[in-house]
Amino acid sequence: MNEQAGSAAAIAVYEEKAAHLAARYDAIPNETLYAPVLHLIPSRPCRVADIGTATGRDARWFADMGHTVTAVEPVAGFLDQARSTDARVNWFQDALPDLPRLMARGDAFDFINVMGVWQHLDPGERARAAPVLRRLAVPGGHLCLALRIGPLPPGLPVHEIDPSETAGLFAEAGFEEIFCVASQSIQAENRAAGVHWVWLVLRAGGATCQTK
Repeated sequence: MNEQAGSAAAIAVYEEKAAHLAARYDAIPNETLYAPVLHLIPSRPCRVADIGTATGRDARWFADMGHTVTAVEPVAGFLDQARSTDARVNWFQDALPDLPRLMARGDAFDFINVMGVWQHLDPGERARAAPVLRRLAVPGGHLCLALRIGPLPPGLPVHEIDPSETAGLFAEAGFEEIFCVASQSIQAENRAAGVHWVWLVLRAGGATCQTK
């Protein structure tokens, strides 16, 4: 597994643990989790891509808001469960850094959500992923990233993240930073381990998508 790229190694681990992790993920309240960026989530229905949707918790929440949601997940164990939960969402299997199936569709999105994924990409994959995400965003579209900061967990391929470097990488890809804030993990075991999150929201230039 150590010879695999960061994302491929993480996918393999999650395939083994999907059934165990599903209930844990779905128990997290979206309003609590996304509290730092609620004011930047579009208030009017628009096109949303949830990249790395896992069990579909966030995708269903976006659909509840009235958005047209495309949810992408590489882990079959998660995706099979997600597909059975909500017919409003367009579910399909794909993965960063290249998202070949999503890119082939030619779709563009007003809001792209990347929650808890970036740490699984190694530096080379991040450099490939940033311009891909830019091509998926309409002018003025928002990209929301939740960046895991803290000790690396044993047994799961995770790479360190420098938020400033990440913002710079996306600036090179054609985004501008509009919001950045750190928040504590809402999971007690993560807080005890010294893990926190940085929320980074970027805009792809042009007119903005209306927010709350």
